[in-house]
Amino acid sequence: MSAPRSGGDAARSEIIEPVTSAGAGGGLAIEVNPPLETPLPVRGVPTAAIIGRSPGQLAWLRLTGDRTAMVSLGVLIFFALMVIAAPLIEWLYGYSPTKQNSDLLNDTGYPVGYAGGIDFTTDNPSHHIHILGVEPGIGRDIFMQLVYGVRTSLLIAFTAVLLSTTLGVVLGVVAGYFGGMIDSVISWVVDFMLAFPFFLFALAFIPVINTRLADASGDVASWKRVMTIIFVFAGFGWMYTARLVRGQVLSLREREYVEAARAAAAGPSHILFRQLLPNIWAPILITFSLSVPITITGEAALSFLNIGVIEPTPDFGRMIYASISWFKTDPAFMLIPGIAIFILVLAFNLFGDALRDSLDPKSTK
Repeated sequence: MSAPRSGGDAARSEIIEPVTSAGAGGGLAIEVNPPLETPLPVRGVPTAAIIGRSPGQLAWLRLTGDRTAMVSLGVLIFFALMVIAAPLIEWLYGYSPTKQNSDLLNDTGYPVGYAGGIDFTTDNPSHHIHILGVEPGIGRDIFMQLVYGVRTSLLIAFTAVLLSTTLGVVLGVVAGYFGGMIDSVISWVVDFMLAFPFFLFALAFIPVINTRLADASGDVASWKRVMTIIFVFAGFGWMYTARLVRGQVLSLREREYVEAARAAAAGPSHILFRQLLPNIWAPILITFSLSVPITITGEAALSFLNIGVIEPTPDFGRMIYASISWFKTDPAFMLIPGIAIFILVLAFNLFGDALRDSLDPKSTK
């Protein structure tokens, strides 16, 4: 006979335990105590709850568990707040980004003071602090130029990438779903546009457009130059998204839920934008996040070549271009915008990589 079980043993699943006894024929009969079907709860020990999570929740958990992603996100939020609060920062700082003051310069145009005119006191001709110094040759405050330069770069980059992503998604979904002649034409246009060298085309195209937009005196308004740059980047940035989305749609259009939607007499617009598009948002989001830093550096390069944003609009590329002639005497004027654009682009790239890893179901991170 088996020994009696204590209360704690009875609460657990029983182990199969053979028990011997004398049988009717003189042999041994074996009895087996079967395991309990359901474990009994033990007083004081909480029962673990099973929590179901959606793919989005799992991706968010992986993203928040990545320190690099969180640091990069914090940097991006800082720059975003700077963009949104630029007028408030100007009001609190009390100095305009376009205000010039030659009294802050010596006879050679070099800023008076230390390290390019950095001054945390008001004991200077402008009676104002200059925490990052002043621009040589003109006397503008570099800090306010930097604040509005971030605003210009992010405004151009986000608007251009948003337009190009939207166009690429629409064309990619249409090409992948309908196929046939429509797919052939869109694919041909994509290959044709990808054959163009972007920067060479921009060097020739942007000045021509600006000439058309010039007024009677030959000047082009700053907002017109910005819109030209946005449309040029949007016009040459949609092809990669379209090709990616087309490939995703080709692999999804024969799935069961798409066939069920067709059987239910759903129209093409419903299938495209209610069935297919919600299932490919992850690669689209990754492409968007990685396209923004490319556009930021591309816009800065065009402004550096003096065909993008020009005076008096604050911009990273324009600031670096203006600092060339002062690099030997005032290297801080070049290093400050250079370091700022480096940190901004690096944060975008690191966050984009982390976002790609978090949205990948096969990721081990």
